[in-house]
Amino acid sequence: MSTTPIVIAPESDIVGNATHDLKKEFSELIKSGKVQITLDLEKVSMIDSLGIGVLVATRNSVRQSDGEFSIVNLSNDLTQLFSNMRIIEFLNVS
Repeated sequence: MSTTPIVIAPESDIVGNATHDLKKEFSELIKSGKVQITLDLEKVSMIDSLGIGVLVATRNSVRQSDGEFSIVNLSNDLTQLFSNMRIIEFLNVS
């Protein structure tokens, strides 16, 4: 199992089809044994409910593999959204 940290940096918002693509990418990484994943949201300004679901599911899958899933570079709006949903600490946001 690889312990090399992987950084995923979406180039656009995590909504609609982008949500499916991101979920597929996370699944492939986890299946290949990559369980230290950092999601860099610097270029993301919006995440829909499907996107939130993907983040939570990925966090759970990584955790089951004794790995780490973290999220960095949230905009103020996303930080507020995650805080309002009370998932900001659950998702290991920094």
